[in-house]
Amino acid sequence: MSDEITHNAITGLTLYACRFQVDGDVFLSNPASDEVWGTGGHTAADYDVALTEEDASGHYKGDFASGGTIAAGYYHVTIYRQAGANPANSDVAIAQGDIPWDGTSEITGYTLYTSSTSVLGTFRQVDVTENEAPGTNVSGIAGYL
Repeated sequence: MSDEITHNAITGLTLYACRFQVDGDVFLSNPASDEVWGTGGHTAADYDVALTEEDASGHYKGDFASGGTIAAGYYHVTIYRQAGANPANSDVAIAQGDIPWDGTSEITGYTLYTSSTSVLGTFRQVDVTENEAPGTNVSGIAGYL
């Protein structure tokens, strides 16, 4: 899958994203490794994922796993507005969000809904009337445990 990173803004901007582990480490542009921002003299130009604007719509998109493979997990993404010719540490962050990732694509509500291994598929039907305590209201869960 691609274009998991999206952002809407005014048209004509140069935007990029940086991907972070939950511990705050940032992925290099080739996401084979992550590190504390600035390790080894690295700058925003070493961490950026370019976002492309669709026509002149103000809708920007980019690939979360751009440059390599990212293991399944929960990640943070920050969108930056590029001020100069290249991404720089002084660029302003304009948005942020999270991406649950299965190793190949974003895990969405629809993904869970259509998955045969989703939480919905783990319920089992039971007879709730046998052991029901007097006065217990089970109408909201009738037939399911």
